[in-house]
Amino acid sequence: MKKLTKYNPQVFYIPTNSIEAAEEDYLYIKGSQINNSGNGLYTAINLYKNEIISLFTGEILTEKEAQERAQKKNDRYFINLLDGSIMDSMHTECFAKYANDSINSNFDNNAKITLDDDNNVCLKATKKIKSGEEIFCGYGKRYWNKHK
Repeated sequence: MKKLTKYNPQVFYIPTNSIEAAEEDYLYIKGSQINNSGNGLYTAINLYKNEIISLFTGEILTEKEAQERAQKKNDRYFINLLDGSIMDSMHTECFAKYANDSINSNFDNNAKITLDDDNNVCLKATKKIKSGEEIFCGYGKRYWNKHK
């Protein structure tokens, strides 16, 4: 950022990649446009490329808890964290978990699962998403190989 001086009095805008509103003010859940996919995540405002859409939240599992849930096939909402632990969003109120993968559909992914600047797992727009559109993100080959 340029330093402001009496010779350079312009005000500079530093863009951020996060939305300054509560998620429930701009996100909503309704039936997905992808057949047999349950609910989907939608936006009530325009989202722009590289904006953080939503944070994933969930229960941090022990290795034993993760193995037990996986054996019972209750691992569809698992997220591997940087420290090697696993977060399970299944039983947590979390908008991000409703974003479906557009694989094998007529839709394209418009977001990705990544980390924000504070290393929180989040959904980030990969292109402009218009108000009223469903948000889609890729789950990765490992997920689909396990959950065919």
